[in-house]
Formats: sequence, structure tokens, C-alpha cells
Amino acid sequence: MNDAEVWLLPEADVDDWGRRGEAMLSADERARCSRLLTASARRRCVGARLLSRSVLAERAGTDPARLSFTVGAFGRPELRPNPWRLRFNLTHSEGLIACAVTADLPCGIDAERTPAAADLVRYGAERFAPAERARLDALGSGASTAFVDMWVLKEAYTKALGLGFQYRFDGFSLMADSRGAVALDDPRVPEAEAARWAFSLATMPTGHRLALAVRYRTALHERARVPVRAFPDGSVLSLL
Repeated sequence: MNDAEVWLLPEADVDDWGRRGEAMLSADERARCSRLLTASARRRCVGARLLSRSVLAERAGTDPARLSFTVGAFGRPELRPNPWRLRFNLTHSEGLIACAVTADLPCGIDAERTPAAADLVRYGAERFAPAERARLDALGSGASTAFVDMWVLKEAYTKALGLGFQYRFDGFSLMADSRGAVALDDPRVPEAEAARWAFSLATMPTGHRLALAVRYRTALHERARVPVRAFPDGSVLSLL
């Protein structure tokens, strides 16, 4: 497989799998999804588990229903047992479910609709680093798209660390330049370690902005290209 790849499942396609898809899930997964309050939330929950099981099973060469999972201290799901040394991460936003899969590389993914509401930008930006807030202030009415980009990058990075919101968003910055290159400024990460991180940011066919964070084994000397695939046929939609 590629070192990393992303798979997309539009929320509207989840119901097409019906009972065939739900049969892949464990009793606990079905119960957890059924407890969610809205039909959309239940659909995305089922879709996320269907997508991750299907993609991971294809890479492992096994039946999706045979895979088992554990949950880390901060809620991150992982395969266990995992003799294939696969890593993955999920995100789902209204209309889209996405799964990143890697060959034993820490990864995180996030996707959000744009534009963000003005009150969300004001509230969310309070959690950002000073340099990020300054950039948003300078953009004025055009801050909405930049805010979403910063947010999904931060989510992807902290999810790759396995810490989520436990890793304070105001303690580091991630900003893309005019060419789309993303710079990490995290005082808690040594320069040699920071050079191993790769970030990608792009607009998906559903209109969502999607960010991917991957920590490679060595420093990168050129940008890694990550295929974005359509589920279930695996066709490549774009490269991150």
C-alpha cells in the first residue's frame, strides 16, 4: 500500500449499504451508533465504522467483521490485535466521512464545511495561537475560510498525536502559505522532529476542507503525495 492514503464516503451513500454494511459491525458498535440522537449522527457513526473496517480489512487481507478495536485514553480507536501494523484515523462532518490509513505512521484527519459561521470564527479563534489570531484579524470579513483551514489542520495534528483537545490549540500554530505549504510552529517539538511532519490541505468533491497530518520516520526532503480514494471502488479522486 501507499505510505498513506485517504478514503472518502459521502454521508448520502451510507444508507445504500443497508443491512449488508451493518452486518460488518460489532454489537457494541451498533449499540453505540443507535444511541445517538439524530438520524444524521447515527448514519455518520455507522458510515465511519463501515468505512474503517472495509478499508483496513482490504489492506490486511481479512474479513471486515473479524477486525477488533480498542479505544485509547483520549478516545482514539486503534486495531487490536494489529499484526499488519496499520494506523488509521477517522473524521465525519455533515455530508462526509473520511478515513486516513497508513503503514504504521501516526496520522490524523479532519474535515469541516465552509464557510464557518461568524460566531464560530469568533469563539474558535480564541483558542488559537497569537500568530493565527493576528492573521484572522488582518483578513477581516475574509477570515471564515482561513479559520476553517487552521481548525482542520490543528484537529488533524492533535489527533495524530493521539491527544485531541488535551493538546492546547493556543500552544502551537499551523498556517498554510500562498503555495499551500503548511508550516508547524510548536515549541514542544524539536526542529528535527518537526521536519518529519507532513501536512496536506484541500477541498474535497463534497465542498469540505480536509486536512491530513502524517508523521514520517525521517525528515521529508520533498512533499509526500497522498491519494484520495472514493469508497468503495478505490478510484483516485485527487492527490493531497
